[in-house]
Amino acid sequence: MKSSQRIVGWGLVALGAVNLFVGASPIFPIGIEAFVLGGAFFVAGAWVLAGKELRSTIRMGLRAWGEMRKSHGARQFPLRRIGPSTVLTDPLLPVRILKLARLEHGTLTVAQVAMELNVPLEQAQAGLDECVRAGNALPDYDIHRGLAVYTFSEFTEPDPQRLSD
Repeated sequence: MKSSQRIVGWGLVALGAVNLFVGASPIFPIGIEAFVLGGAFFVAGAWVLAGKELRSTIRMGLRAWGEMRKSHGARQFPLRRIGPSTVLTDPLLPVRILKLARLEHGTLTVAQVAMELNVPLEQAQAGLDECVRAGNALPDYDIHRGLAVYTFSEFTEPDPQRLSD
């Protein structure tokens, strides 16, 4: 930032502070006008001092906020997931995972699904997550092997001890 910009920015901030002081002081008969003018000077000084990068970020945020208000209405702000989201390209992947779970006696890992079904790891994870959402699988963590394991109770062997009770 140039020194002239810095001087102008701090000058505007100081002028805004003086106007706010004048508006708050009972000595001067000026009231609301001093608060409005002081706030405007203060914001203008902060805008100058913010720098080019921060100003462009603020502009982009305000533009996105305005577009969101236009497209969704003024009172409704939907929650969005930030970051890349994995979309299943094969709609039958969960069915293929269920068939694999039956062959593997009810327990699968992400790596197993990826290798056996010849899909990328992200797709395997998304397919297993879909099985969890549908209620077909339960996610667990195997401490000894150090990896996530998905249990499909429909395909696991029944425990003989539980059957005798």
